[in-house]
Amino acid sequence: MSSEVSNNIVTSPVQHVEHVETVPASEKDASASTATSEKALHEGEKALPIPGPTRDNFEDETVYPKALQMILLTIGICLIMFMITLDMTIIATAIPRITTQFNSINDVGWYGSAYLLTMTSLQPSFGKIYTFFNIKIIFLSSIVIFEAGSILCAAAPSSVVLIVGRAVAGIGSAGLMTGSMVVLGNTVPLRKRAMYIGAVTSMYGISSVLGPILGGVFTDQLTWRWCFWINLPFGGLALPFVAIVFHNPKRTANKLSFANKIKETDPLGATFLIGGVICLLLALQWGGISKPWSSPKVYGCLIGCGLMISIFIFLQALHPNVATIPPRIFLKQRTVFISAWIEFFLSMALTVHVYYLAFYFQAVKGTTAEGSGIRSIPYLISITLAAMTSGLLVSLLGVYAPFIWAGTAIFTIGCGMLYTLDVGSTLGEWFGYELIAGIGVGACFQVPIIAVQVVLSTEDMPTGNAICFFFNSLGGAIAISIAQNIFSNTLTKQLPLRAPLVSPLLVMGAGATGLRAAIPTDLLPGVLGAYAIAIQKTFILPIVTAGVAFLCGVGIERKTIKGKKLAVGGV
Repeated sequence: MSSEVSNNIVTSPVQHVEHVETVPASEKDASASTATSEKALHEGEKALPIPGPTRDNFEDETVYPKALQMILLTIGICLIMFMITLDMTIIATAIPRITTQFNSINDVGWYGSAYLLTMTSLQPSFGKIYTFFNIKIIFLSSIVIFEAGSILCAAAPSSVVLIVGRAVAGIGSAGLMTGSMVVLGNTVPLRKRAMYIGAVTSMYGISSVLGPILGGVFTDQLTWRWCFWINLPFGGLALPFVAIVFHNPKRTANKLSFANKIKETDPLGATFLIGGVICLLLALQWGGISKPWSSPKVYGCLIGCGLMISIFIFLQALHPNVATIPPRIFLKQRTVFISAWIEFFLSMALTVHVYYLAFYFQAVKGTTAEGSGIRSIPYLISITLAAMTSGLLVSLLGVYAPFIWAGTAIFTIGCGMLYTLDVGSTLGEWFGYELIAGIGVGACFQVPIIAVQVVLSTEDMPTGNAICFFFNSLGGAIAISIAQNIFSNTLTKQLPLRAPLVSPLLVMGAGATGLRAAIPTDLLPGVLGAYAIAIQKTFILPIVTAGVAFLCGVGIERKTIKGKKLAVGGV
């Protein structure tokens, strides 16, 4: 997914919200306060009641920012989304220079994973934090945390400080990714929200392509440190826009004490979830790449992941009313469950394309890092235009399910076409295949977020958003590891068959851009053929995951956003 702007607001027609009573904690059953009016059983548990969307929560008149204010707020959120997603890819082309300066070849994996670990594992917790604490303060604090992490990275005197900075930036990123949708959900009427979410989520595609290009330019022309300094102006512009324009929703019924709010965020459950996710990502990062799967560290992490996630699930079932991922939202609300898995599988497919199209262009086609980014522009443009167009159409037509069906189907076809790329593929082929895949994923990537906001109340919306973003990030993280294993194993098997005189270690050490300089000309065709087959095998993964996303989409609830009387946030 702020200037003259002070408190100028425009009053919209009165929108009535059905009164939902909050049941005392001593009673056995309590209202879940979701848009589908589902009920959760407390089973005698003394959980603190979560206030529903009553008249006390909102004024009788819903107010929204004026057009200029909304433009500035949208620009601010787009800058934030661009900044945090750019940080995932911009470092890729800078890592060789960083390892040379710090003599830290053994730390290569941590430069990317430190950011990913904290960002992914903390997203569900931020969903609960936004539910019970001041949205504006948490969001602005997340910007400050992200910028502090960026400064640590940019000024890092050692590899360890750089890794710490990446982890700190990941914490801020988790708060911003979830918070961006919460801010939009509490600022934009539901009937228009798809348009804005389409614009915000298109930043992911733009930053994915521009990241390696900017990283290469900064590293070659200036210094790798500019890969992190560049975040400061983005955050500096976005912070005042959000601070001036965004106003917290009125949740006056929520008068819990600070201690009780902390309790409601499920710190114990979150601890086990974070630990389980970190163990899983570490195992996937090491297994079959830097360490064999039989390594004690790898299977130790997998066992640790299984134990922690099992305890987490037990805690969620034991205390459903304070759960980090509440069963009444994730399991009993079909749209949330399906939307989360759609995000998971789409993210897997898109992440593989972002990483391995660059490998294809640099290794097989012989372009530079900047050149591979330029050749990915068709993907970028089609994702951006399709995301904005589908968002506009969802707002106009009032339905979202057809865009999930059509988008995932087109994306699956595009993934199949990209699978056919080889050494002899022409410009017309890779250009056209990228367009088709980009149109497909752009048309549907943000729609599950819309679906979640349609079916959930304002109180549950931050948690629903966080669940979707958690699955999105987790899917991307898992995809990187699976794809790396497929690619490395296939390349290792193909090299002895196609280039028996070339050492696999030499090919691996040369990297994608150094292949032609390291391999003798007469042996190069065999190596390029092995590379092309390895990339083709890797591209099977997006075909499968995009297809599964399509099958998941069949089960999505067919609801409309038109004619629904909603207060700010989608109640």
